[in-house]
Amino acid sequence: MKHISILFIGILTAFTVFANNVIDGNNLTVSINGNKNLQVSVDGRDFNLSNSSVLGNKTTLTLNNLEMGQHTLQITRTDLNTMRSGSISAPFNLRNNYEMLINVNHNGSLELIENVKPGNSDNQVPVNSADFNILLRNVKAQRAANGRRNVIATAFNNTSNYFTTNQVVQLLQLVTAENFRLQLSKISYRSVTDRSNFYQVYDLLRSQEGKDELVAYVNNFNEGGDSNSSMNNANFNTLYETIHEQWPVGRQMNSLTSAFNNTANHFTTYQASQLIQIISAEASRLQLAKLSYRSITDPGNFNQIYNLFSTQAAKNELKAYINNNYNNDSNPNGAMTDANFNSLFQTIQQQWPVGVQMNSLTSAFNNNANHFTTYQASQLIQIVSAEASRLQLAKLSYRSIIDRGNFNQIYNLLSTQAAKNELKAYINNNYNNDNIPNGAMTDANFNSLYQTIQQQWPVGVQMNSLTNAFNNNANHFTTYQASQLIQIVSAEANRLQLAKLSYRSITDRGNFNQIYNLLSTQAAKNELKAYINYNYNNDNDPNGAMTDANFNSLYETIQQQWPVGMQMNSLTSAFNNNANHFTTYQASQLIQIVSAEASRLQLAKLSYRSITDRGNFNQIYNLLNTQASKNELAAYLNTNYNTGIVTNVAMTDANFNTLYQTIQGQYLPFEQMNSLTSVFNNTSNYFTSAQAKQLIPLVSLESNRLQLAKLSYRTIVDRDNFSQLYELLYSQAGKNELDAYVKAYKD
Repeated sequence: MKHISILFIGILTAFTVFANNVIDGNNLTVSINGNKNLQVSVDGRDFNLSNSSVLGNKTTLTLNNLEMGQHTLQITRTDLNTMRSGSISAPFNLRNNYEMLINVNHNGSLELIENVKPGNSDNQVPVNSADFNILLRNVKAQRAANGRRNVIATAFNNTSNYFTTNQVVQLLQLVTAENFRLQLSKISYRSVTDRSNFYQVYDLLRSQEGKDELVAYVNNFNEGGDSNSSMNNANFNTLYETIHEQWPVGRQMNSLTSAFNNTANHFTTYQASQLIQIISAEASRLQLAKLSYRSITDPGNFNQIYNLFSTQAAKNELKAYINNNYNNDSNPNGAMTDANFNSLFQTIQQQWPVGVQMNSLTSAFNNNANHFTTYQASQLIQIVSAEASRLQLAKLSYRSIIDRGNFNQIYNLLSTQAAKNELKAYINNNYNNDNIPNGAMTDANFNSLYQTIQQQWPVGVQMNSLTNAFNNNANHFTTYQASQLIQIVSAEANRLQLAKLSYRSITDRGNFNQIYNLLSTQAAKNELKAYINYNYNNDNDPNGAMTDANFNSLYETIQQQWPVGMQMNSLTSAFNNNANHFTTYQASQLIQIVSAEASRLQLAKLSYRSITDRGNFNQIYNLLNTQASKNELAAYLNTNYNTGIVTNVAMTDANFNTLYQTIQGQYLPFEQMNSLTSVFNNTSNYFTSAQAKQLIPLVSLESNRLQLAKLSYRTIVDRDNFSQLYELLYSQAGKNELDAYVKAYKD
């Protein structure tokens, strides 16, 4: 409840209350104290007081269905004894979801009170304590954050459920991410039975921006959404079950299309999402999501639909479609309507022979009155199958595309890299795109490279070959080619390392977001994003790495020197020269000129000052054979550069090998389990992820491995590589449990 008190002396001066959106159906109640003749008007319109209620000296008048926004109230009071009149005039503002009560006191002061307007949920009974506690336990039982969010969202979206504000707060407190709390807060508002207390939910949001967004959502909340209310649960369930039971998928797709195209149907976002999920194909879901938007009664929640897509390209296309067709006036050429497009598509698809289809498609793309989404263009182009014809149409189509940010999907319609390169060159030359001087590796060369590396063994050899392929300045790859190579290895840490290396060589960086899908943890995705931002978008480092030409000259000069002492002197001078800066890869090439461990360690320490991509420096550790050297390098960097590397050094190789052989030599499984438990519980022990990965497989039971993996986390000195241990667990449930443990872990 909001109170605004204002004292009037003589004639009341005007005051302002900020306005919001305009919606009909708001009520104003005016309560006037005093024994005087009254005249009441709003916006110059007089109201008949015969319908007012009088109790003692208080007159109460309710004015219904005033429009939202700014109004002016004027009250004239005439004293019955003196016949003197006084006028009180004040602007007031009606907001969506609020009713206004104006009290006029004896002395002429006004009190403005805003009350939350009763909604459909106000008369509902919230879920009882027993059922709520079951729901609460169910949410807490979800080990993954995503699982908790889904259970809560399902509860809020169920139109049979209602909650008190306090219950909503308890559920939201189980979700820590700000953006998801905000999303769930919005969803919850429909079900809240005591909306006057909903302000408590605002306190759960840490940022003012989040609070403001939630306030705006609540202020603009329209009970029932569209004037066309969403389908009731009974009818929706019947519709859903009918379509769900149909077969094959094509029949389901036709029924869903009809349901969303039927102008008599309206759905909540949750209902639409349930229907769309009947189909699994990305392209079909995208088509249905576009169709559904017209029928949505709560568009403020429509962002949930984006979660149904696995690719960013589909999310971008949906957003562009909605902006172009529902919210955006910036593009004077809207895409062809679905009805017109379907008619065009079917007409051309039914033509024969292919030459006639090709002529019609050429005319469609050359017609300046036509504009298409990328998805529409891709549907048309796929009517023909010949590569040359598709390439010709792809070139023609670019002029008419309204969402060019999604045009990279068209490249997927071409089967050869040569055709993709030709299309890219055409667009660059004719539409002022940034030219990329280095074309991607041809399909033939790529396939040869891929097969060679795929057949290598063990993984370490594959990893070296992949590293060399991405570090080779003569190689350039499409995002798709890079993703194929990266997937040859499965360890998260290896994939992350290769993803970083690959970015330099990518010819279609607009598609690079696909690489993020190869990483299973958000931490790895964040690290990749930070690496790219720092090394390719950031001006913080004024010293660029040495050019390839200069580096090759330096490398060959030192490599040809003899004896080793002379090489070592030259390398020391190169790293000590303040004018020199190197990538990690360049530094590793130089360090490998010498083979002695002590010399490599000395050069590794010297090199760090000159490294331009320190996020990749962990590659240098691979040049050292012993854990003792790696630990010494880590300690040096931590002391001299504040790298924050864990100060607890891992067990030396010699001690580790002794420990491993001792436990391996034990005969009974329970003895091995007891020994491993003691080892990981010993606060004097620290291990690398690779060492822990060797110890844990000494036991075979999943439950034992999971227990040891949890225990080991405290001891790990290179936690960025801990994802390797997930591979030791057979079930996804085990991996999820370990992931939840790690995320909740506090040193």
